[in-house]
Amino acid sequence: MLRYLYRRGQLRGLLGGSKGWTVVWVIIFGARMLKKMVNREPEVVYSGVLGPGETVIVRHEDQPPTGAEPGRRTKRARRARRTRA
Repeated sequence: MLRYLYRRGQLRGLLGGSKGWTVVWVIIFGARMLKKMVNREPEVVYSGVLGPGETVIVRHEDQPPTGAEPGRRTKRARRARRTRA
């Protein structure tokens, strides 16, 4: 039922211009976002048992933004290069 109201609010409210349906959509959207923020649990990426003498190295490597074409710089990267030069 909420999915139906959410979709109806999008179509008739945001795209159709109905203030009532826009309010319905905003309430449902806000509730979903609040639920996501409150129920945040850490994601387990790997779980295992270490033997004697074994170590774990955790590192973060910068990766290009998803969807960016190779060799193509983002606005932020271009701006940063200009300010450094």
